[in-house]
Amino acid sequence: MTAPYLALGLAGGHLVELTGDPKLLARWDALPAAFTVLGIDRVDGSAPDEHTLDSSAVGAALAGRTAGGRFLIVASPQRDHPYNLARRVVSLGHLSRGRSGLLIGVRDGYAAPAGTTVARARDAVGAVRALEQSWPYDSVIGDRETGILVRSNEITHVDLSGEFLITGPLNAPEPPTGASVIAWYGDVAGPSQADLVLGGDSVAVTPLGEQPPSGVTGVLLRPAPEQSVAELITGAESLLSQGFRPIAPGGSLRSALGLAVPPRRPGGRPAFPVPQPHPSL
Repeated sequence: MTAPYLALGLAGGHLVELTGDPKLLARWDALPAAFTVLGIDRVDGSAPDEHTLDSSAVGAALAGRTAGGRFLIVASPQRDHPYNLARRVVSLGHLSRGRSGLLIGVRDGYAAPAGTTVARARDAVGAVRALEQSWPYDSVIGDRETGILVRSNEITHVDLSGEFLITGPLNAPEPPTGASVIAWYGDVAGPSQADLVLGGDSVAVTPLGEQPPSGVTGVLLRPAPEQSVAELITGAESLLSQGFRPIAPGGSLRSALGLAVPPRRPGGRPAFPVPQPHPSL
């Protein structure tokens, strides 16, 4: 059996620590881990930290300040509408050159209690995926001879029903590396559009300092609030020297995990007519 990969899970205070220490950030960026979850305490049911940072904002900072580390931002439809989430996911995909993705959970521990359900979270996953793919990257051609910059007829409406009524499309093209990785948190069955499930039998969440389970695809190390990011990285380095599968920093998250490219939704309704040449441009 292939050795499991190693991932990291950071809570609110850890995000403050990581982004505030350039030397620590350099250690993180060079670590041959599969990915890091930015703000796992938002969706894992633990008590919120006294201090935290917005997961998407941290992702944007890491995308610009690092070159190797891969990460998942964290969100829940309890707080974030899928259209806004999709715009952030696409933007981060461009900024990080595919090193980023999204982890969706049912409830956000930092948000006020509100009516949110598993069905709503599942639909959010499908909506983000459909929106990100609604503007294919390959449609951006920049043809100077014809003056056609985008084959705009390839941009499609998503026409979603269910928990979220969205016509679409998104107002930005998908990243050049393709659709971002979307992960699901928890042992409740996730939607078919999810590329990855954390906290189940495949990728086990293990407290830092405890013995990781065997027979899994990956292990996500989760430090306690009183444990530092430096301690987490040291623990990860130790496990990587003991048989965990290192994954070299850099490259897209999808490639690092060996995940297949997701299919596109069939029969999308074109949002624009076929563009006509404008040679004068």
